[in-house]
Amino acid sequence: MTKPSTPHLEVGFTLTEAAIAICLIAISMTAVMMTMSRLNESASVARNSTGAAAAVQNQIDLILSDGPFNPQKTNEDGTPQIPPELVIGTHVTTNVPIYREPTTGIVVSGTMTTTVVDMSTVLAGITMPIYRADVSVTYNYRSRNYTLSRSTLRASDI
Repeated sequence: MTKPSTPHLEVGFTLTEAAIAICLIAISMTAVMMTMSRLNESASVARNSTGAAAAVQNQIDLILSDGPFNPQKTNEDGTPQIPPELVIGTHVTTNVPIYREPTTGIVVSGTMTTTVVDMSTVLAGITMPIYRADVSVTYNYRSRNYTLSRSTLRASDI
């Protein structure tokens, strides 16, 4: 007795299966590329924020260390002993470098605004000279504006 013949089973992928596999790979690669792009953008924003924080902190360090700061005393020319960074009012510095790309040389720069206010108080008939300085850096990156601000107080050196 002979066995009945069985139809030959075909092995391999059909065109539909191959097309679906290619689509799934394309969707996965697109998602990976979009994620990597967003991570790169986040890293750039964080890098620029670090640069802005360093610029603001450098200005605050200068405000706290430059001297002499004795508003109650005068220099030989009759001007008060106040460093230029602590002159009351608003001071604007443009083109403050935030970050320089090492490979392309592209520079992200911003504007630093320093506002100094006299907050002196009188205690027991004695004037206590205290100045407050508000420092902020504003810069533009990828058509978005970013601002970083810090404040500090400076009392007389004597």
